[in-house]
Formats: sequence, C-alpha cells, structure tokens
Amino acid sequence: MDTRAQTPQDFAVGVSVLLVTIIGVLAFVQGSAVGVYESPDVQRNQPIADRAGTYLVENYSVDGTRNLIRYNTSGGINASLNADTDGLRGLKEKAGLDVATERRVNPRVNVTVVNASSLKAGTRDPAVDDHGERLAWGPSADGRTNVATTSRVVKLTNATGQCDPVCWLVVRVW
Repeated sequence: MDTRAQTPQDFAVGVSVLLVTIIGVLAFVQGSAVGVYESPDVQRNQPIADRAGTYLVENYSVDGTRNLIRYNTSGGINASLNADTDGLRGLKEKAGLDVATERRVNPRVNVTVVNASSLKAGTRDPAVDDHGERLAWGPSADGRTNVATTSRVVKLTNATGQCDPVCWLVVRVW
C-alpha cells in the first residue's frame, strides 16, 4: 500500500488544468452569451450595416489607397449621396441591401462622417464641410432603438480640417 499523499506538483498541475478549462469556456461562451441579450433587429441588421460600410469604402476610395474617400469630386461620396434623395435607395440597390420579402421590409440607412476629435469630446456630431453642410445622409437615427451600427476609419479628399486627424464613416441601419 502506497502511503504517499498529494504533492505540491500534483496540486499545481490540477489547478492549472482547471483554470485553463474555465478560462477557455468563458472565452468561448462570452461572444455567444452577449448575442442572447441583443435585439433580434440588431442581429438581423448588423450584416447589412457591415455590407453598406464596406461598399462605401471600397467604391469611393481613391484608387491605390486605403480608406481615402473621394469626397467633393466627380463621382465622390458627397455628390452621390446628396443625389440619392429617396432614403438612400440608390445606395441600398448598389450595395445589395434590398432584402424585402413578404414578411420583411427594406432597412433604413443613415450614413454619417464623424470627426475623430468630436468622438474624443464624447459626441457623435457629424463633421461639417467648408460650406456649413453636415456630412450626414439618409433619415436621422436619433431616438431610434435597436440600431445596428458599423464604423470605418477614413480620411476625405478635398476636405480642409474635417478629418483631424481622421474621420469615422458611421453607417446605421434599423
């Protein structure tokens, strides 16, 4: 009969295995547990917001650059979204966001350019261009609940001081 008891090494190995298991389970469950408490509307609209943000950055970026958005030029984001007056219907069609079915309506989309310095100050106010125009397009999302949001860090061409040092292109979908 062996009278040997548990050694400190046995204890350390056992506790280590237990802690690694607990941390692994918490890391795995953390992302899925948060989704349980989100609104189904946000879960459904988040991919739409992501697709719209990606479309805007990919299609309005200056060729050969990353996230440098053509702003006040021919074919730039300002001219295109200003001309798209019917609830950004053109953006929704070009980006493939028209997802209406018999039971589901098309999403409402708001696109806003927010200066990083205003984010630092704790506000999400849209940047303002040289003519005093707010860089926001589409219906306002103020007072809305269950809004899916995605952001992209961008700079604007032909912009003097709006992006100091950068701006965020914020897309909201509800």
